[in-house]
Amino acid sequence: MVTPISLRLRNAEILAQARAALGRERQEELKRSHNTRVMKRAREIVARRQERDRLQRCARLAAHKAILLAKDAFAKITASASNDIDRERWREQQKMVEAALMEIVEKR
Repeated sequence: MVTPISLRLRNAEILAQARAALGRERQEELKRSHNTRVMKRAREIVARRQERDRLQRCARLAAHKAILLAKDAFAKITASASNDIDRERWREQQKMVEAALMEIVEKR
């Protein structure tokens, strides 16, 4: 059986031929515009990552503040509870709330 021969050119070969067909000045212009596009895309990627990191830091800070406020609120509620059953329920709720907030704080 005869295997078919691929007559397709590879992408790199096509680009090399197209650049060779251009003049020297045009090649430099093409290279500059390509480098500009690549740098612009790289800056956008870095900016998106920095924004995501900033938002994560803000979320952690807000979770820390919420933990402190929740501890204070639950301490006041349990102090004002009239019986041990109510206090135990509030403590269970406090543990659940603090665990959820700690997940946010510890998430990387």
